[in-house]
Amino acid sequence: MSFQQVGTAKMPFNVNQPIVYKVQLTNGMTCPMRYVVELEAGPDYTDYSASKKYTADISLTAHSSQEVNFDVNFRSPEMSRGSFGRWATDDNDTSTWERAWYRVLITPLVGDPVTLESYDGQPSLIKMITVYKNAEVSPKMGTNDTLYNYRIDLFSSAEDEVALQVAPEAIGPWKDVGSKDYTNVGNWQTLRWENVTLDFDFIRAYYRFAGRKQTGVFEGPFWPVDYEYANATVDPADGFSGTPFAYALDFKGSKSLDVGLNIWDIDQNQFKLVEKKRYGNATLWQRIEWVGVMPSETIGSEGTSSYYFSFYYPGSESSLGTSREEEGKVYLGPEIVLIKYENPTVMPQKGSTVASYTYYVNVSTALPVCDIELQTSEPGSSLWRSQGIATYNGRPQINWSGVSFEGDVAGNASYRFIRVASPPRTYSGPEIVKESITGRVSPVNGSLGSWDAGFHPLGEELVRTPYVYNLEMDSSVSTEPMMVELEIYHPVLDTWLSAGSPQKYNFSTSGGLNFTVSELPLPFIENPFIGESRFRFLSGSRFLDGERGFPGPKIVANFRNETWNVTYDRARGEYVYTYGVEVRSSLNSLPVDLVYTMDKNFWILADDPRVYSSDSAEWKRLEWEGYPYHVSVKFVPVRS
Repeated sequence: MSFQQVGTAKMPFNVNQPIVYKVQLTNGMTCPMRYVVELEAGPDYTDYSASKKYTADISLTAHSSQEVNFDVNFRSPEMSRGSFGRWATDDNDTSTWERAWYRVLITPLVGDPVTLESYDGQPSLIKMITVYKNAEVSPKMGTNDTLYNYRIDLFSSAEDEVALQVAPEAIGPWKDVGSKDYTNVGNWQTLRWENVTLDFDFIRAYYRFAGRKQTGVFEGPFWPVDYEYANATVDPADGFSGTPFAYALDFKGSKSLDVGLNIWDIDQNQFKLVEKKRYGNATLWQRIEWVGVMPSETIGSEGTSSYYFSFYYPGSESSLGTSREEEGKVYLGPEIVLIKYENPTVMPQKGSTVASYTYYVNVSTALPVCDIELQTSEPGSSLWRSQGIATYNGRPQINWSGVSFEGDVAGNASYRFIRVASPPRTYSGPEIVKESITGRVSPVNGSLGSWDAGFHPLGEELVRTPYVYNLEMDSSVSTEPMMVELEIYHPVLDTWLSAGSPQKYNFSTSGGLNFTVSELPLPFIENPFIGESRFRFLSGSRFLDGERGFPGPKIVANFRNETWNVTYDRARGEYVYTYGVEVRSSLNSLPVDLVYTMDKNFWILADDPRVYSSDSAEWKRLEWEGYPYHVSVKFVPVRS
């Protein structure tokens, strides 16, 4: 028994093609004999249900021999079962199958049958995979005296012997110029033929490779032709997906040639040949143009395309050469963008950190709707801060209003527009100038828990003296009115407390802004302290002249636990009252007087001060005895 497969020199055989089983039959008798030859074959000696039978009737003359052939197809339904069927249909399994078996029964017309069988896995089988790529000849131009190098990359599921064949025409005659062994089964291997000479006349030669599988026919080398080129251009320099571009090249050759444009398709991530143009003005310069070329047609694509040119004999598929190979580079462009920003503007173009700015930009895009983020950077800073997102929905211009800057900065700010991964371009503006900001509070010294905030000379007319917080700003540029809020710092609670109502600051009027606070917020009274407070002004989320603001007022006295009690004075024949309060102060000596009223409108200073005295700011109680009844009493520090 022997095996044979057309186109294959040795096992393993291709499971997809028939295999010839050959049985050598000999008649050793002195008379003619008739034989029935039966073959049963299967792919798997562990599963005899997958098999097929073949029969042949053979007549032999005396002392003669004959080869009996059976065409066995392992892809037949009777064979493609079980484990073998799964192996045969699994494209990822490239192993060799070695479980085949056969049994031959030879029955003569006269005599005993003879059996021939084998279970050693023969013939071995493979799923034949043969892939060629990157066929190449170099140099691409030359004569009969030139030495050429050929190469091909091969991937196969079996060892192979590959021959290089060359010819002066696409139809032959073909000449074999040597073979190379493919041994790296299941992997790519580069086969090379070096220093090959062509012993025939040609204008355009041809070559191919033949192994288990034969390649198509490739062109080359070509008889030498001179050419030169210059001034490669693409217009416009950028555009959207679907934008048509125009490419051009100045070309001159010694004979008529074809010039091909190859562009980088950013959707497919590969170069593609767009079109060949005929150069017909031999020996003269000719401007060759390609119009309506689109490096991208998928909406939402963006990136940098590039291009190069390839040169051909008229009607040829293989190039004489390319600008990419000859110059070692490609030409860059065009830039495919998702969004184009035009006429970026910021208003006002010059202002201070307390000013509010509006940014504008005209948007062009192939997208029907998109969100764009504005980011700004303060002068001298590399940090970018988001100023929000604006939506483009078809109207050319979008804007961001109410943009502001913080900190003590001056100089040119920067801004940019962000959309997904699009590379941003940075623009300059506005010019930030420093404004003069002054904050004052009056009185500078005060108390907590007393009737008023001021220290009164004895005998003066009594009125409540509130704290007045004053803001003055001087800007060298026109600035829109702004809303301002006042906050006062409580050092014990370590918190800022809002005081008064927000007011509008108008830069066109002088005198600044005054916040009048009759009484400090309740937490100041409930949590008294000795020492300096602070105050600051805000416009929206911006701190005017910094987050720490300005110092003042200085709290020098605290009052708490006001009391009164009544006793009967027999000598006077009337009830008398004792009024008291606890006091502490950072001053070593502090006069405190009693203030009283009968209608809560008109207040009278008792002109009867008690003196608080301490070197350690301790709490001490002061009392006023023998006073008549008053509807309400308060206590106030007075000047000595």
